[in-house]
Amino acid sequence: MLIRYRLARPQDARAIGVLARRVTRRWILPEQPASAAASLLYGMGARVIRRKILAGQRFQLAWQDDGRLAGVAAMRDESHLFQFFVSTRLHGHGIARRLWQRAMDDAFRRAGTRHFTLNSSAMAVPVYRHLGFVCSGPLKISDNGLVTQPMHLDRP
Repeated sequence: MLIRYRLARPQDARAIGVLARRVTRRWILPEQPASAAASLLYGMGARVIRRKILAGQRFQLAWQDDGRLAGVAAMRDESHLFQFFVSTRLHGHGIARRLWQRAMDDAFRRAGTRHFTLNSSAMAVPVYRHLGFVCSGPLKISDNGLVTQPMHLDRP
Protein backbone atom coordinates (compact mmCIF):
# COMPACT_ATOMS: atom_id res chain seq x y z
CA MET A 1 0.00 0.00 0.00
CA LEU A 2 1.42 3.32 -1.09
CA ILE A 3 0.51 6.45 0.89
CA ARG A 4 1.02 9.91 -0.57
CA TYR A 5 1.09 13.00 1.63
CA ARG A 6 0.11 16.51 0.66
CA LEU A 7 -1.55 19.70 1.86
CA ALA A 8 -5.35 19.85 1.51
CA ARG A 9 -7.14 21.90 -1.12
CA PRO A 10 -10.73 23.19 -0.78
CA GLN A 11 -12.04 20.36 -2.98
CA ASP A 12 -10.75 17.85 -0.38
CA ALA A 13 -13.20 19.11 2.26
CA ARG A 14 -15.84 16.46 1.63
CA ALA A 15 -13.39 13.55 1.92
CA ILE A 16 -11.91 15.05 5.09
CA GLY A 17 -15.36 15.41 6.61
CA VAL A 18 -16.37 11.85 5.75
CA LEU A 19 -13.22 10.41 7.34
CA ALA A 20 -13.38 12.66 10.42
CA ARG A 21 -17.03 11.89 11.10
CA ARG A 22 -16.59 8.15 10.57
CA VAL A 23 -13.66 7.94 13.00
CA THR A 24 -15.39 10.24 15.49
CA ARG A 25 -18.55 8.12 15.52
CA ARG A 26 -16.50 4.95 16.01
CA TRP A 27 -13.96 6.08 18.62
CA ILE A 28 -14.89 9.40 20.24
CA LEU A 29 -18.68 9.70 20.54
CA PRO A 30 -19.19 6.47 22.54
CA GLU A 31 -17.24 8.01 25.45
CA GLN A 32 -18.93 11.42 25.25
CA PRO A 33 -22.36 12.61 26.41
CA ALA A 34 -25.03 12.69 23.69
CA SER A 35 -25.23 16.48 24.09
CA ALA A 36 -21.72 16.83 22.59
CA ALA A 37 -22.35 14.97 19.33
CA ALA A 38 -24.14 17.55 17.19
CA SER A 39 -21.68 20.42 17.60
CA LEU A 40 -18.67 18.13 17.33
CA LEU A 41 -19.90 16.60 14.08
CA TYR A 42 -21.00 19.98 12.70
CA GLY A 43 -17.39 21.19 12.87
CA MET A 44 -16.42 18.25 10.67
CA GLY A 45 -18.82 19.06 7.85
CA ALA A 46 -17.48 19.77 4.37
CA ARG A 47 -18.72 23.38 4.36
CA VAL A 48 -16.97 24.18 7.66
CA ILE A 49 -13.76 22.42 6.62
CA ARG A 50 -13.71 24.19 3.24
CA ARG A 51 -14.03 27.57 5.03
CA LYS A 52 -11.15 26.65 7.34
CA ILE A 53 -8.91 25.67 4.42
CA LEU A 54 -9.75 28.89 2.58
CA ALA A 55 -9.02 30.86 5.78
CA GLY A 56 -5.50 29.40 5.83
CA GLN A 57 -5.79 26.58 8.33
CA ARG A 58 -3.46 23.78 7.29
CA PHE A 59 -4.76 20.25 6.74
CA GLN A 60 -2.08 17.65 6.04
CA LEU A 61 -3.51 14.65 4.18
CA ALA A 62 -2.50 11.03 3.64
CA TRP A 63 -4.00 9.48 0.51
CA GLN A 64 -3.96 5.81 -0.44
CA ASP A 65 -2.89 4.88 -3.93
CA ASP A 66 -6.50 3.84 -4.67
CA GLY A 67 -7.67 7.44 -4.08
CA ARG A 68 -9.16 6.98 -0.60
CA LEU A 69 -8.25 9.37 2.19
CA ALA A 70 -6.25 7.53 4.88
CA GLY A 71 -5.68 10.34 7.38
CA VAL A 72 -5.75 14.03 8.22
CA ALA A 73 -3.89 16.31 10.64
CA ALA A 74 -5.25 19.86 10.89
CA MET A 75 -3.46 22.73 12.59
CA ARG A 76 -4.88 26.08 13.73
CA ASP A 77 -2.73 29.15 14.50
CA GLU A 78 0.39 27.16 13.51
CA SER A 79 0.35 25.53 16.97
CA HIS A 80 -2.95 23.83 17.88
CA LEU A 81 -3.76 20.40 16.45
CA PHE A 82 -7.55 20.38 16.21
CA GLN A 83 -8.30 17.42 13.94
CA PHE A 84 -6.22 14.28 13.77
CA PHE A 85 -7.76 11.16 12.27
CA VAL A 86 -6.53 7.99 10.59
CA SER A 87 -8.88 5.48 9.00
CA THR A 88 -9.59 2.73 11.55
CA ARG A 89 -8.49 -0.07 9.26
CA LEU A 90 -5.11 1.64 8.77
CA HIS A 91 -4.21 2.12 12.44
CA GLY A 92 -0.76 0.81 13.25
CA HIS A 93 0.84 1.57 9.88
CA GLY A 94 2.75 4.71 10.91
CA ILE A 95 0.39 7.09 9.12
CA ALA A 96 -0.38 9.09 12.26
CA ARG A 97 3.31 9.58 13.03
CA ARG A 98 4.06 10.77 9.48
CA LEU A 99 1.06 13.10 9.44
CA TRP A 100 2.05 14.60 12.79
CA GLN A 101 5.66 15.04 11.65
CA ARG A 102 4.49 16.84 8.50
CA ALA A 103 2.13 19.12 10.46
CA MET A 104 4.79 19.92 13.06
CA ASP A 105 7.51 20.54 10.47
CA ASP A 106 5.16 22.75 8.44
CA ALA A 107 4.32 24.90 11.50
CA PHE A 108 7.98 25.13 12.47
CA ARG A 109 9.00 26.12 8.93
CA ARG A 110 6.19 28.68 8.55
CA ALA A 111 6.16 30.22 12.03
CA GLY A 112 9.05 28.79 14.05
CA THR A 113 6.55 27.00 16.31
CA ARG A 114 8.07 24.87 19.04
CA HIS A 115 5.10 24.60 21.45
CA PHE A 116 2.09 22.59 20.27
CA THR A 117 -1.25 21.99 21.96
CA LEU A 118 -4.34 19.84 21.50
CA ASN A 119 -7.44 18.67 23.34
CA SER A 120 -7.62 14.89 23.29
CA SER A 121 -10.47 12.48 23.73
CA ALA A 122 -9.78 9.89 26.45
CA MET A 123 -9.31 7.16 23.84
CA ALA A 124 -6.61 9.10 21.99
CA VAL A 125 -4.45 10.10 24.97
CA PRO A 126 -2.14 7.03 24.57
CA VAL A 127 -1.70 7.83 20.85
CA TYR A 128 -0.67 11.41 21.61
CA ARG A 129 1.65 10.27 24.41
CA HIS A 130 3.31 7.97 21.89
CA LEU A 131 3.89 11.03 19.67
CA GLY A 132 5.52 12.91 22.58
CA PHE A 133 2.62 14.93 23.99
CA VAL A 134 2.07 15.19 27.76
CA CYS A 135 -1.06 16.08 29.72
CA SER A 136 -1.08 19.76 30.62
CA GLY A 137 -3.94 20.13 33.05
CA PRO A 138 -7.18 18.65 34.30
CA LEU A 139 -9.94 17.41 32.03
CA LYS A 140 -11.97 20.15 30.34
CA ILE A 141 -15.73 20.01 29.90
CA SER A 142 -17.25 22.29 27.26
CA ASP A 143 -20.67 23.94 27.48
CA ASN A 144 -22.20 21.05 25.53
CA GLY A 145 -20.52 18.42 27.74
CA LEU A 146 -17.59 17.43 25.51
CA VAL A 147 -14.83 16.06 27.75
CA THR A 148 -11.22 16.52 26.60
CA GLN A 149 -7.74 16.25 28.03
CA PRO A 150 -5.48 19.26 27.28
CA MET A 151 -2.04 18.15 26.12
CA HIS A 152 1.11 19.83 24.82
CA LEU A 153 4.42 19.04 23.19
CA ASP A 154 7.55 21.17 23.14
CA ARG A 155 9.70 20.53 20.09
CA PRO A 156 13.42 20.44 20.87
